[in-house]
Amino acid sequence: MLYSFNTFNHSTYYGLAPSLPEQIAAAAAAGYDRIGLDVFSVLAHERAGLPVEALAALLKEYKLPCYELVSLSISADADATRRSLARVLEAAAVLEPAEVLCVVTGEVDRGVVANTAMCAAALDREGIGLSVEFLPTRHLDSIPEAVRLQDRVGHPNLRIVVESWHFFRGPSGWDDLAALPLGRIGFVQFADAPAPVSDDVHTESMHRRVMPGQGEFDLARFCGELVGKGYDGVVSVELLSDEWRAANLDAFADTALTTTRAVWEAAGA
Repeated sequence: MLYSFNTFNHSTYYGLAPSLPEQIAAAAAAGYDRIGLDVFSVLAHERAGLPVEALAALLKEYKLPCYELVSLSISADADATRRSLARVLEAAAVLEPAEVLCVVTGEVDRGVVANTAMCAAALDREGIGLSVEFLPTRHLDSIPEAVRLQDRVGHPNLRIVVESWHFFRGPSGWDDLAALPLGRIGFVQFADAPAPVSDDVHTESMHRRVMPGQGEFDLARFCGELVGKGYDGVVSVELLSDEWRAANLDAFADTALTTTRAVWEAAGA
């Protein structure tokens, strides 16, 4: 496996100061193979005077390629989707990600299908993959719904982000994961969670994740299902946690990689 440090836990989305240089350094020191950058923070750095070219230079300095760029927003609104795509393409031209993660807003109607196809084709022309994330808080909430979107779009560049938190907290089941062909998977995002303290799924997802092996998810089976079908790609460690957001960044990066690698290596063995 290749392990990617996902920067969203310290994103400016949470009202934090932009900190991508510090996160890049922490990820490199911890030993990650890749890094995933969030567009919110990239744009915040530009506004603060640190251009995307400087971030790209740091990635080269630390020998830490950008794997995923998060996120592209797709909806039935063609103009809004094109604006989001333009921002992503502008950053991607410099950062050279392998994948762009997209999220779908609203019902998956003909407009969403057409706009997803447009984005898949545009990124494909740049040699960049497009992976759609299913979220239990949205209409596209499960593996079957993501597969239906793939089938309706019909573009080979569109694949699926298999995210452990959304798998366990959403309507997807083990049969859905077992039936998902390897070729439909873009990459994996990974975290664990404790027992929920509320019915607010969004808050639980964005603020209360824990290190792999420290929660209640059956991650051994989750990893085993993916390894069993031959998955050996990128695991993006997306641990969103208020507790870890306030902790030492180096400790966060190192602990997240150590716990993630332990679970996947056990599954592989």
